[in-house]
This record gives sequence, C-alpha cells and structure tokens, in this order.
Amino acid sequence: MDVIDERALVYMAVLFVCSALAVFAGPARAAATFGLITASVEGAYWMGRTLLHRSGS
Repeated sequence: MDVIDERALVYMAVLFVCSALAVFAGPARAAATFGLITASVEGAYWMGRTLLHRSGS
C-alpha cells in the first residue's frame, strides 16, 4: 500500500466515526470534528514529507 491509499483508509475510518457522532451530537459538530481531524492528518503528512526530504532519505 502506498501513502495515498493509507490516507484514504484513514479518512474513511474518520468519516465512519464522525457519522456515528452526528447521530448523537449533531451534524455540525460531526462536520467540525471531521474537518479538524482531516486538517491534522494532512498537516502531519506534509510535515513528515518535509522532514523526510530534509534528511536526504
């Protein structure tokens, strides 16, 4: 599996959890949670790629 496939699986899992959250907390909170987690995953991905390229690996 490459990184893009792994990120897609993470997003699907987060979407599933946020859908369950929407039932109890409301759709606005679920959407905000999904957005925050998605931004965190993307930030970690970009930071990891930057550090990888800096180290020369």
